[in-house]
Amino acid sequence: MVQPLLLVANPYAGGGRIGEVLPVVTRVLRSRGVTYAVEEAAGFAALAAAAERASRSGFAAVVAVGGDGTVNAVVNGVMRAGGRTAVGIVPAGTANEFARGLPIPRSAQRAAQALAHAQPAAFDVAEVNGRFFANVFGLGFDARVAAGANRLRDRRFLRGRAVYFLASLLELVSGREPLEVEVVTESERFSGRVLLVAVVNGRMYGERVPSLPTPSLRDGLLDLYIIQEMRRMRSLNAALKMLRRSPIPEIVIQRCRQVTVEADRPVETHVDGNPMDASRRIHARVLPRALQILLPPEALPWKPSPLGHAAGEEPAPAFPSGRGDALP
Repeated sequence: MVQPLLLVANPYAGGGRIGEVLPVVTRVLRSRGVTYAVEEAAGFAALAAAAERASRSGFAAVVAVGGDGTVNAVVNGVMRAGGRTAVGIVPAGTANEFARGLPIPRSAQRAAQALAHAQPAAFDVAEVNGRFFANVFGLGFDARVAAGANRLRDRRFLRGRAVYFLASLLELVSGREPLEVEVVTESERFSGRVLLVAVVNGRMYGERVPSLPTPSLRDGLLDLYIIQEMRRMRSLNAALKMLRRSPIPEIVIQRCRQVTVEADRPVETHVDGNPMDASRRIHARVLPRALQILLPPEALPWKPSPLGHAAGEEPAPAFPSGRGDALP
């Protein structure tokens, strides 16, 4: 049993679900004899600071009670303190993309029961411009959708993944100018006009974006997604295809250990749904198996099932001919 635990709870996660979730979690932990403390915090800075203090003060694990943004803040706090403290997750957010790629129960009660006997396992984590992320970094369209989803969630008339679907639709019809970028990995270079660039560490990216055949959190690699410029009506059609997990020719996917993106202007960015400052130059890298995550003992050793393409589909190409160059 890993204890003591600090539960870091975000009161705004999942449209304010913490008031329902937290009592369930604490009741289960008490019944299992787990030593724990609770700290509620709102916003990235406060959540990360709580996780960092816990890591430095002797807690065996810090448990993120919230969604992807809460997990991101807890991961940053733990990594700032050296990464030796394990991270637990009770999914209680809007999308919970990172947790859905792991064998972590989705209900609060079952997730708490799993925590009572969980064991740490080593996973990759990534860093971009000094900020750690567990699941995804994105710029351009991707970041604007994340910001739009946060605004829609604040209005509380939508919940769950419907928030992201509406935010994506609104962004698609907005007709924003594409970005001119240069993207350089350790082996290739891409230059051109794009709608988005996303660097993915986790196994789930937007749930429906066509993924690589065997996305992994333990392979020491990042998955790089580039969606090239397309006309507005073509964008709507492409979005519908991606929702059906159908490939589109404008999407480029490659694996890499690090990537640098240079844009023609400061561009909106996000990590795990949390907005970052606009930037023209971004460098991301993977830190292999540098993060300890608590998993149910029956899931260890963890061998994830494939999340690949549907039957008959081909994986998206590497950098397309004429737009990308191999580096010496």
